Formats: sequence, structure tokens, C-alpha cells
Amino acid sequence: MLDETLNNRIKLALNFQEADRVPICDFIDNPKVFRYFSHSKDITISEKVKAYHELGIDVCWQFERRRNYRHEGFLKRLQKFAFREPKMEVLSNDELNEEMEDFRQQQRFFEPHTYLAMSAEGILSAAYKTLGYEEFCKKMYVELIEIERLIDIYAENLYQRALLFANADLGRIFFINDDIAYDKGLMFSKVFLEQQWLPRIQRSIEPLKEKGIKVILHSRGNITEILDSLINFGIDGIHPIDPLCGMNIGILKKTYAKNLLLFGNIDIAGYDDGQTIEEKTKRCIKNASFDGGHFIGSVKGIGQSLSLQEVFAYFTSLKEYGKYNHPGNKI
Repeated sequence: MLDETLNNRIKLALNFQEADRVPICDFIDNPKVFRYFSHSKDITISEKVKAYHELGIDVCWQFERRRNYRHEGFLKRLQKFAFREPKMEVLSNDELNEEMEDFRQQQRFFEPHTYLAMSAEGILSAAYKTLGYEEFCKKMYVELIEIERLIDIYAENLYQRALLFANADLGRIFFINDDIAYDKGLMFSKVFLEQQWLPRIQRSIEPLKEKGIKVILHSRGNITEILDSLINFGIDGIHPIDPLCGMNIGILKKTYAKNLLLFGNIDIAGYDDGQTIEEKTKRCIKNASFDGGHFIGSVKGIGQSLSLQEVFAYFTSLKEYGKYNHPGNKI
């Protein structure tokens, strides 16, 4: 079970209310960080969790699906001789149940001081990664029926994952990983997204909406153009809100107030200067965290390219300025 203080912090933030401090939502993929907090040579899930707890991360937004060693070894041997075709079919009940049990076990590792949120493969990005982006775009115009058949498969997989998650009562947050934009704007026309993508998303998340679970779209790039449609079709929040792509979290906070949950927004890569990271963190909290509804976090996660100096400058700033009543956070 989650710590009561953490559970309350998450619950209030999801309902646009302030608790003790701004909740932190992040994902670590940095061996240097794991080794700093671990005394073990083998970085297992339980060892990784130590870093999350020590750094004060409230929500881990990325669920890492595991494979057994035999399967990993088989893939490595197979890839020496042939390219592996992506799987373009609806997941079986056994596959879905195995994945959900894996998620449930990992959640227990993260408890009580970090909540592991479900992150599920979306619809469009899964489809265009399967075909290749250029091929997918060509087929949109000459073989739309084939594209619809393909995205229906991924929509069904998303629906089944959402249904299992909702019925298992595994928490209040569900991330959908579906990249639909790049730094200049949408990768597809707004019309296509509203006609082909969003209705399928809406149907897939019905089990979550019925249980009051918050659905967060994880998409890189600038998705400003379609934000109103996302809200109308049932999306509750967005992640990671990359400022380098023109996503201004202060404007989003003022525009959407209590209609859109905001996750992320801190770009910490390439800033060894702790003062720079501190200023970016302070500005983000001041512009977006008041009245709840904001889970602060890094845009790209705590990746392998980050130095320990950058990581600790970032989390030190969160600890210093993350309290709602801090004088520097008043607007």
C-alpha cells in the first residue's frame, strides 16, 4: 500500500488541490544514479526503486515490461539471421493477464513511497512504427481501409489493457504513449486525428473514465493545436510539455485551469550549471503548480546522458522550492 501522505498528495493534485508539496513524476534510466544509491552489482527492480525513494519521486510514469532471460537470448540469436516482423494482432488473454500481473508485482516493489503508474502503448505511434512512418503516411491516402484495420488492432489492445487496469483497481493514473507531434506541430492533420484517432482513443478509455481514472497522453512535440479536442474526447492530462517544442506551461495553466492536468516541463539536459536548473525549476513551479493539477518532472526522464551533478541539482531544487507555501512560488 502507498504511504498515506503520498496517496493524499497524488489524490489532491489530480483534483486540482494543493497538499504539502508539488508531486514529482519522473522516470529514471541512468545507471550512475542507480549505482549511487545501491550497494549491489546487479541493478534489479528493487535496487532501482531505492533511487526513486531517496530522490523523492512520487510517481513513476513508465512501466518497464519485462522479458525472461530465455526469451532475450532467443531474440539475440534470431536477430543475427533475420529481421523480426512486428506483431500486428490483438493480444491474447494470456499475454494481457501476464503483463498485468507483471505490472502488479512491480507496483509492490515501488510501494510505499512511489506510485508506479500504468503506461500503455497507444494507437497511432504503434501503427506507424510497425509500417514505418513514410509508408504509413502513403497508405493513409491510397489504402485507408488497411490503415483503419491496423489501428483498430492497437485500439483493441489499448481497450483490453484499460479494462484490466480498471477492474483490478490499480490506481488513479493511466498513461497512453502515443507520439502525434514533433517540435513544430502535429505529425498528422487535425482532421485525420479527430476522425480516425480520437474516436478510437475515446472508446478504448471508456473503462477508465467509468472508474474516474485519469488518462494522461504522453506525446513528444507541440500538441497545442489539438488540446481542446483531446479534452473533449476524454483526455485528462498531457505529458511531458516540452518547452523546447514551444509548449508554454504557464499559458496552458492559465488557459485550461482545472480542465487539464499538466505533467513534466523541466528540461535539464545539458545544464551542468546548478543555478540554471534551479531557475528553470523555480519558474516552472511558480507558473504551473499553484492550485494543484501539476506533477512536475523532467521532459525526457533521468536519462543516461545526465551527469550526477545535473540530477542532484534538479532534485535539490525540487526539494527547496516544491512546497506550495514557499515565498518564491507566489504569483
